[in-house]
Amino acid sequence: MSLFTLFITYIKIGAQAFGGGYAMLPLIENAFVTKHRLIGEDELYRLFALSQSLPGLIAVNMAIFLGHRLRGFAGAVVAACGVILPSIVIITLIAAFFRRFADIDAVQRVFRGLNIAVLVIIAHALWKMAKKGLTDIVTMLIFAVVTAASLLTDFNPVFFAIGGALAGLLLAGREVKEDG
Repeated sequence: MSLFTLFITYIKIGAQAFGGGYAMLPLIENAFVTKHRLIGEDELYRLFALSQSLPGLIAVNMAIFLGHRLRGFAGAVVAACGVILPSIVIITLIAAFFRRFADIDAVQRVFRGLNIAVLVIIAHALWKMAKKGLTDIVTMLIFAVVTAASLLTDFNPVFFAIGGALAGLLLAGREVKEDG
C-alpha cells in the first residue's frame, strides 16, 4: 500500500467514524483485513488492544501502529495525519456554527440519534473483541472480575489496564495439564 493510499484510506475512515476508536474498528478491519488483506484479524485486534492501553486517542494510536506496521515511520505519520484531518475539519465547522443551531430541536434530535447509532457501533466492536478475547474460563473470569470492579468502584481505569497487562503476562503460554 502506497503512502498516498494509506493517507486516503485513513481520511475515509476518519470521516466516517463517528464515535472514536471503537467505532473505527469495523472500518479499519474492513479496509486493512478484508479489502486489502494487509494484516490478519488477530494482529488487528492485538494492535487495537495495545492502542487502548496507551495514553491518547485510540484512533490515533491505532493509526500510528498500523501505519508503522505497513510503511514504517512515514506510514505512522501519514496514517495519523489522515485519521486526524477529517476530525479537525468537522470540529472546526461545527464550532463555527454550533451556537446558531444548537438550540434547534431538529439538531438536538440528530445528535441524540447519532449517540444511539454510535452506541450500537461500539457495542458491535466490543462484541467482536469479546469473541476474540474471551477464549476460556480464565479469561472470562478475569473479564467478570474487572467488569464488576469497574462498575462498583471508583478506581482509575489505568489500574485495570495495568492489571490486565500483568494478568496477560502471568497467563501467557499457560498450558492445560492433563492428568495421566
